[in-house]
Amino acid sequence: MYRDGKVYEKLDKLVIDIYIDYNIMSFPINAKELCDKLGVLLIPYSAYDDEERELLLKKSFYGFLVPPCQNKAAIIYFNDDITMVKSVGCMRQTIFHEIKHYVNEDYYDDNPDDDDLAEHFGRFLACPTPYLVKHNITDINEVISKFGVSKTIAENAVSNVINRMQYFGQQIFDYEQPLIDLLDNQ
Repeated sequence: MYRDGKVYEKLDKLVIDIYIDYNIMSFPINAKELCDKLGVLLIPYSAYDDEERELLLKKSFYGFLVPPCQNKAAIIYFNDDITMVKSVGCMRQTIFHEIKHYVNEDYYDDNPDDDDLAEHFGRFLACPTPYLVKHNITDINEVISKFGVSKTIAENAVSNVINRMQYFGQQIFDYEQPLIDLLDNQ
């Protein structure tokens, strides 16, 4: 699906704000720590017995967000059964995907674009494109190892970096520079 680049740029700016506001300076991002900082409870499916886990799986195989209400924190439930979801990177992507829904407050929308955009948000949060560009990281295995992402996310991230570098070289855009400054001045 084609979208104006400004849609992605807006999400990228939001991710950059999260890095700066919560002083995220290392990889892989600790999903639990980020949720704590955001005030979101993070609960694995394994916290529940078999019967309750079945209900959670019926709701969503990977995970879902329960929005905040009546002074109760938002909750991200996620499938932490590695035999089912195949990788820790996949679990982390689910959490980051749900964080997008939380920070954008789009949990009541039935817009199918929201999930696709949440995937972009999650990937950019886990392995930010400007950092990959600046450091010329285009090896899928290096992305998996450094950023703790799944192979699919690493492949998508590397593809984006290669495409961007074909058009812009290693240029870092003005709105991305604060992220690079934060991450490179640790």
